[in-house]
Amino acid sequence: MNRLVFDKNIEILEKKYPAWAEILQKNRRKKKDFDVVIETSYTDEPIMKINNQGRALYLNGKYAPSAAADEWLLRQGGIDEFATIIIIGISNGVHIKKIMESVPKTVNILVYEPSYEIFQRAMEEVDLSFMFHMDIPVGVVVSGINDFEVEGYFRRFISYDNMIFLKIYLSGNYKKLFPKEVEGFLKKLNSHFKDIKVNWNTTVRYTDVTTGNTLSNLRHLYEGYSMAELFQILPDGFPVIVVSAGPSLDKNILDLKKAVGKACIIATDTAMKPLLNAGIIPDLFVIVDGLKPAELFEHKDISKTAMVTMTAVSKEPMALHKGRKFFYYGGAPFETELVRAVSAIKGRDVNLPNFPGGGSVATFAFCTGMYMGAETIILVGQDLALAGNKVHADGAFKDEKVKIDMDSGEYLEVEAIDGGTVVTRIDFKLYLDWFEEAVKKWPHIKVVDATEGGALIHGAKNMSLKNAIKKYCVKEYNVRWHIARLPKLFQTKEEKEYGLRYFEDSINRMEQVKKMAKEGVRNYDKIQKLTKTWSGSRKQLQNAYKKIKKINIFMENDEVACMVTDSLKGIEYTLRPSIYKIEKNESDEIEEIAKQGKLMLEAIMIGAEEIKQILEETLMPYVERQKEANNEE
Repeated sequence: MNRLVFDKNIEILEKKYPAWAEILQKNRRKKKDFDVVIETSYTDEPIMKINNQGRALYLNGKYAPSAAADEWLLRQGGIDEFATIIIIGISNGVHIKKIMESVPKTVNILVYEPSYEIFQRAMEEVDLSFMFHMDIPVGVVVSGINDFEVEGYFRRFISYDNMIFLKIYLSGNYKKLFPKEVEGFLKKLNSHFKDIKVNWNTTVRYTDVTTGNTLSNLRHLYEGYSMAELFQILPDGFPVIVVSAGPSLDKNILDLKKAVGKACIIATDTAMKPLLNAGIIPDLFVIVDGLKPAELFEHKDISKTAMVTMTAVSKEPMALHKGRKFFYYGGAPFETELVRAVSAIKGRDVNLPNFPGGGSVATFAFCTGMYMGAETIILVGQDLALAGNKVHADGAFKDEKVKIDMDSGEYLEVEAIDGGTVVTRIDFKLYLDWFEEAVKKWPHIKVVDATEGGALIHGAKNMSLKNAIKKYCVKEYNVRWHIARLPKLFQTKEEKEYGLRYFEDSINRMEQVKKMAKEGVRNYDKIQKLTKTWSGSRKQLQNAYKKIKKINIFMENDEVACMVTDSLKGIEYTLRPSIYKIEKNESDEIEEIAKQGKLMLEAIMIGAEEIKQILEETLMPYVERQKEANNEE
């Protein structure tokens, strides 16, 4: 061991990763079937040789270790300023230092060492202090020390914006020495890439759907209620039962009849048909999904239960349900402006609550119960797991068979509520974690898990539904009667007329959005022309930039323009990575910015026209009918 080198490495390591320094000082190398030998190269650099089963394998070459890094950098043809570089294998660190010195300071660098023994040997013999300097953005993952941080570094260093710029350096002979570890690391990296694509594709997919849903559902908001009316509506000591459609609901669904009138029964959307088929009419049901199929709501009694929803949910369920609808804020700019104006007319604060619901319809139903004032919430059908090949209770969907492949990475085992283990999906596990965190976060809420099967929710009190009803459902209170007497969002004739005028004005304002976008395109054309020939004055260029800035401010602040831009995630999906690409000279940089700006504004022109057509086809006929009805009153 080179004591001077080791002490220097430990000193700098203690400042950044003190726990690592402690591990290195206390834990000696474990006995392996290979030896790490330090030699000196012809260029006077320390090199590592692995004696493995009679073979001598040099890491990063035998003669000139830094040459491998030089060759790699040459092959890359330049590193983009916002790229991420992953280096597999620390070895003697020469390649890492070379790369760090050669790339832009804005680059993220992640170093993965699959062998604790090699890392410790390198710390003893090679100056690696440059890797742990506080001012240098390098992430380091070492097997046996912080493997669990791999995914965290992926999330921090690799996003949709910069994923196309990713570069990977694989140190010499690491794949031969550690095939399983390297393959596992690359598999996690590939999984992260898939997650990025899925998340963005989901965003793009839901964006178009969300815009269409919101525009079609505005008329329901006009006729609906604010969820704020439900705040603290329940009396003290009155419990909420949240009914989900897990497979175990088939076991105890009929027991819920004894809770009617003695608890506020809040159903998830998928639980509605099984409940109605059993003759149980919940007090509320929750829907949060923009793609829920109409079949879940095709029941003659669906409208007897009030709905908790937002404008972005599926338009088919909205149309099928004729009952009361309580809205929370769905993020649409139209909603904000409309409700703000109603507040001004009424002279009091009217709002759609910005309601954090936990990510699933079941967690949202749980939060709804808390919002209404319940201090005891009983969970039923909250399996968060699969029963055989079933995901939902009978009657929720026509066909619910699932083929479970434990090697696919989509399924895992968790503790079961009745002992042993049960199979769950990754998304269910996230919701399981949410419920367990909720128990800790809100200790004033008694959570009773009366689900007769599925995953164990740590912290919840487990008991049968019969016993839970007997113990907690002891008061009489007609929740549906009180809900039926809550005031609508738009009440007076003045308020109703304002809402209809607002809808009509939105069509005209779409024309204004198109006009502004068209003007922006003209100015980008002017900028491109001026920069290609440089024949115009700087003042002309500055004037064009000022007009573009004014248009961008309009697009960012006008709620009708925001509705259009929010619907264009697909375009943003295409443009965002190129935003981070740096051009070689000022002219090329301006040209690229102008090209991207024109593309976005041209898309806004098309989007504004499409939204205008949707408004004319869906909202305007409704507005005309309502104006006639209001005049007859």
